[in-house]
Amino acid sequence: MRPLFEPAALGPLRLANRVVLSPMTRMQAHEDGTPTEAMARYYARYARHGVALVTTEAAYIDDAASRAYFNQPGMTGPRHAAGWKRIVEAVHAAGRPIVLQLQHGGRLSEPGLHACALGASGEPPAGSSWQGGKPYAGAPLRAATQPERDSIVRAFAAAARRARECGFDGVEVHGARGYLLDEFLSQPGLALAERLAMPCAVLRAVREAFPAGLLSFNLSLYKMDDVNYQAAGGKAEVAAVARAVAASGVDALHVTTRRVLREEPYGEPLARTVREAVPDAGLIVNGGIRTLEDAEAALAQTGAQCVALARALLANPDWMERARSGAPMEKYAPGMERQPLE
Repeated sequence: MRPLFEPAALGPLRLANRVVLSPMTRMQAHEDGTPTEAMARYYARYARHGVALVTTEAAYIDDAASRAYFNQPGMTGPRHAAGWKRIVEAVHAAGRPIVLQLQHGGRLSEPGLHACALGASGEPPAGSSWQGGKPYAGAPLRAATQPERDSIVRAFAAAARRARECGFDGVEVHGARGYLLDEFLSQPGLALAERLAMPCAVLRAVREAFPAGLLSFNLSLYKMDDVNYQAAGGKAEVAAVARAVAASGVDALHVTTRRVLREEPYGEPLARTVREAVPDAGLIVNGGIRTLEDAEAALAQTGAQCVALARALLANPDWMERARSGAPMEKYAPGMERQPLE
């Protein structure tokens, strides 16, 4: 059997193979953030076609200022939970586990979505927004106060609790690509312990709210507004972050890069640094994986348990079957993630 198709363990989950559906922003929930029936069919199709684990697009965690995009799904109350429960049931009916990614958009929230966005520092991001192409400069933004930070921690925990009650098999905390928790991790001029405080507080609260499920943490270097970002402390800082995250109760780190095996300026791929730092934690690697050969090289060279695919699965929902048979793959076309789910 090819390594990619062998069973794997990830925290408490026993997986049929090593392929994970990566979170992909689709922006097609109802205006109030309630997941739709089309979303249930969309996620279930990946399960039917054989991915080992379905990870949802990011859900916002409170109604204050956590939503990142218009028509993003939420997990803030009973109506959202009811919509997600239908999705969980559809994926479980197809025989696969599903985890909910939780997010606070922070300063990268779409301009115009909130009266005032909340960030870690109050410094605006560079460039324009991903959803609407609107400049961030001039959009209302301020740093979250300590009481607001405490409220955000509680909101992550409450969303995780709702996920558990809906039947999700776990949650993933979005700590990547410049959104709120990653901004905390990346603030210049602050000691690493201070930067780690907020993300680790969130992880501990989520672990307490969902003690038996899979808990993963999405980690990256690049940001939505800075694709070339590097940690000021280089490899040592990356390793320290990975160790602190692992010590906060996570079962797995989901490492996202542009290319899994691309070396960072400090001399090795990000995923390899994380694996060396936390050899006993689960590891999911993500970035530029298109073919069976890409996936197996990523597993072999990083020591990861699983690979996560995004665009390749978006273009080929039956990617597993094509990979097994050697059938040609459809190419991803820019904008596919914005197309209707049906």
